[in-house]
Amino acid sequence: MSRFDERAKDWDKKQLSHDKSEACLNHLKDNLDFTKIKKILDYGCGTGLIAFELVNNSNEVLGLDSSTGMLEEFNKKAKEKNLSNIKALKHDILNDDLEENSFDLIVISMSLHHIENFEIFFEKSFKALKNGGYLCINDLEKEDGTFHKKHNNAGVYHFGFTQEELEQESLKVGFKEFLYERVFIYKRDYGDFPLFNFYAKKGE
Repeated sequence: MSRFDERAKDWDKKQLSHDKSEACLNHLKDNLDFTKIKKILDYGCGTGLIAFELVNNSNEVLGLDSSTGMLEEFNKKAKEKNLSNIKALKHDILNDDLEENSFDLIVISMSLHHIENFEIFFEKSFKALKNGGYLCINDLEKEDGTFHKKHNNAGVYHFGFTQEELEQESLKVGFKEFLYERVFIYKRDYGDFPLFNFYAKKGE
């Protein structure tokens, strides 16, 4: 059992989890036209703090995650809310495919640093988006490994990201029209850690 499976039941009780998700969401809604976004993928969806704020009567949201505990909480919420257009499935980005040409928006919030070979994520995301679709990455600005120190950086493969490396990787697979902005400061006892939203568009 991973630490995410163990923490899934209490995940939504942490106010910071809600605050950082809200900051990501507000920025998303300020920068994208959601009337044109009909199919959304929330990658590394956790319990659905992002996904359930994006679902509405005219769209469809798919959550993917590697943690069984998180997926159980996500799908329990969907059932409690009686929503048929949102669900979560187990997925391993390194070994499982994403359906190509399917999504108008892919969001990955605080999960990219847990993907060892993030180049594969960029490649598969580009193929999975429809023309004109957007990838939004919400994650840590570059740091020194302090953020996850209480977990000894277990399962952490990247200590945040710079704008340059995200743009470079995006260009490699064909993305264009980038935006990178700080959206939140994650305050911990041992420091302040800024989070960004980075957008990349699949050209039409």
